[in-house]
Amino acid sequence: MITITGASGKLGRAVAHELSKRVDTAQVILGSRTPENIEDLHMQGFITAVADFDRPETLQGMFRGTHTALIICGHGDNATRTRQHKNAFAAARAAGVSRLLYTSFTNPTASSLFPFALVHEASETLAREMGLRCTFLRNNHYAENLETALTLARRTGVLALPGAHGKVAYIARADVAAATAGALTSDDGRAEAEITGNAALDLFEVAELASQAWGMKVDARDMPAAEYARLLTERDLPGFVVEAQVGIRLAAGAGEYARVTRDAEQLAGRPIDDLLTYLKAFSAAGSAALT
Repeated sequence: MITITGASGKLGRAVAHELSKRVDTAQVILGSRTPENIEDLHMQGFITAVADFDRPETLQGMFRGTHTALIICGHGDNATRTRQHKNAFAAARAAGVSRLLYTSFTNPTASSLFPFALVHEASETLAREMGLRCTFLRNNHYAENLETALTLARRTGVLALPGAHGKVAYIARADVAAATAGALTSDDGRAEAEITGNAALDLFEVAELASQAWGMKVDARDMPAAEYARLLTERDLPGFVVEAQVGIRLAAGAGEYARVTRDAEQLAGRPIDDLLTYLKAFSAAGSAALT
């Protein structure tokens, strides 16, 4: 059996979709705090179960009989997520899970400018210390992380974010999901995989691609971090989320996410989309929403 936590989230759903192409859905357990939100996946033949990181007894039951488990990183501040992941890892070990995959992030080190790098470093360390056989999927920036800025750029012609000069190997969530499903259904023994796009681009290069994809002039601007923090605060986001969103852009500017590998396409078993393809689809989706 394959078991996935956080299955009602965007990545969890996308991984389930990819797994349905590879294995019998009756061999996959999808866990969520709110399994009623994945009833549609249950109707497709997946087994669904309650899985709450803050209720370890639900995890122990869900993992029973599981060979391979995917722990999708939770939500909350670093202390909350580290505690929750510890619960999940301990439950997987107690249930005898043979192999565990965890959705980490590129450059999960204390030296990173991205505050959430700490939870990924801590979680990777915890999993190793528990003696679990792990594969850490170190996902780079989702292309979808640009969506708010891209939406504004389509209206104004300006793509503005901090860290604009840093190169990032953006990858679409669908490709991350395909690589994750490939990792779940094959075991090449790797302890970690760097899940990246096929090119590292700075924001000025992204703007050039947007100009090409959308048939309009788009310029990039390196937004001051303080301005970005103010905009995020105006959206009533929690303070730790604002700090993280500013930090991830500063980390991008510092070149933390510039590494490119072929791990994603190797695990997915197919080519992955480039950012131009994503930007064309983004434009088409936006135009459809207006009709």
